[in-house]
Amino acid sequence: MTRPVAMLALVMVATWSVPPAAAGVPAPGDLAGDPSPDLPLLLADSHAGDGAAGRIGQGTGVIRSVDAEGRSLTIDHEPIEEVGMGAMTMGFGVTGAVDLSGLAEGDAVAFRIKRGRDNSYRVIAICDTGTGGSDCLEADSSAQQ
Repeated sequence: MTRPVAMLALVMVATWSVPPAAAGVPAPGDLAGDPSPDLPLLLADSHAGDGAAGRIGQGTGVIRSVDAEGRSLTIDHEPIEEVGMGAMTMGFGVTGAVDLSGLAEGDAVAFRIKRGRDNSYRVIAICDTGTGGSDCLEADSSAQQ
C-alpha cells in the first residue's frame, strides 16, 4: 500500500515542480511575448509587429460598401505588407477624422489603417484614387502639414 501512495506523491511533486514553459504550456501572460511557431497562425499574427511600425499600414482597394452612420467601410484590398495582412475583402471601422462623404461602392481607394488596443484595424485616412490619383494619400498628408 505504501508503494502506490509514494509513487503517486512522486508523480505529483514532479508535475507541480516543472515550470509551465518547460512543459510546453505557456504561463498566463506569456502569450504577449514572441510568438512560437507552435502557436496557431491567428494568435501568432495578432502579435506580429507589436511596435508602432507594425500597427500602421497603407493599402489600395475597391470599396464594396459604405456605412456612414455606422462609421464603417468594406474594402476589397490588396495585401498590406506593413501589418502582415493578405489580400481580402474586409470590414473596417473608421476614425472620427475620416470624411466618408463622396465615397461610394465601386470607388478605387488608397487608405491607411491603424491597429487599436483591441487589435482591430480602423481606417485613419482614405482617398479616391480615381479622382485624386494614385498618390492621393501623400498629397493629403503634405496638405495637412
